[in-house]
Amino acid sequence: MNTSIGSWELQNLPEFLRDKLKTEDWSTPIDLGSPASMDDGPATPAAVLPPEKPQDLLDQYYSQLDTPYVSALMLTGLMEHLLQPGRAFGVIVGHHNLLPQKTPRISPYAEMLNAGFVRAQLLSVGKPVLYLHGHIHQDPIEVISDPRNPGSQVISISAPEIGGGFNELVFFITDQDDLIGVRVVPYRTRPEDGTLVEEEHCFIPTSSNSRTSLDENTFGLLVRLRQYRVERGRDLLFWNEVADLVRSNPVADTLEDALIMLHASQEIGIHGLNRPNKDWRIQVKGK
Repeated sequence: MNTSIGSWELQNLPEFLRDKLKTEDWSTPIDLGSPASMDDGPATPAAVLPPEKPQDLLDQYYSQLDTPYVSALMLTGLMEHLLQPGRAFGVIVGHHNLLPQKTPRISPYAEMLNAGFVRAQLLSVGKPVLYLHGHIHQDPIEVISDPRNPGSQVISISAPEIGGGFNELVFFITDQDDLIGVRVVPYRTRPEDGTLVEEEHCFIPTSSNSRTSLDENTFGLLVRLRQYRVERGRDLLFWNEVADLVRSNPVADTLEDALIMLHASQEIGIHGLNRPNKDWRIQVKGK
């Protein structure tokens, strides 16, 4: 999705700014104010440095006076695609975030001009939609939903700067093509030597969870876990217990994925899901 229509354009800016930008001298940025000069300025994250002042008018034009938006034609086409019969979820790649960034900055347009409308449209399709973006690259993972519209969910995932690493996304999809969860595996560059390090995972359950979505092997695992819980008299199991339990079962080769499917379907709970599977504690729910 092209979110950069309107970038580097003047028509959406106030007249006094348009006049100032119609110049041949791009060396001096316009004074738009600074939160640092205020006695009681906006709260900012402690670990994040405030954005640097623009070096010149060209730098300021991009960082503070950008007016991106999604066109009506593009959004209409996107909605038609998402609403096609049988399409259980959507994946969109755009440049700009759909939500304001966490670090305040002096900017008349801190996000896309019509980001709120785009979000509302995506939430109206009643299915999970992943939105992958960059732009500010502050690495947020955010989930937006509308309780009045069951099934609505927009999962917004930012990429780090290209020199900082990348994210691996693992999709958990049932035989019925329902998306029931996404695992984000971040790989980040170590500043001291440039090597990539796998960091803590993040699992995001989607709003299309359903027991009926489980395949035969995964549902068989659930039945065996419930039997084992009764035999042992406790509902909290260790990873190695479960691995031994299904060692000769076809589900053994895909045990991690099967457990995540059960977790996303709310049939079990996995404590320590963001850690290596050997550290998982699996809690069987229900009777």
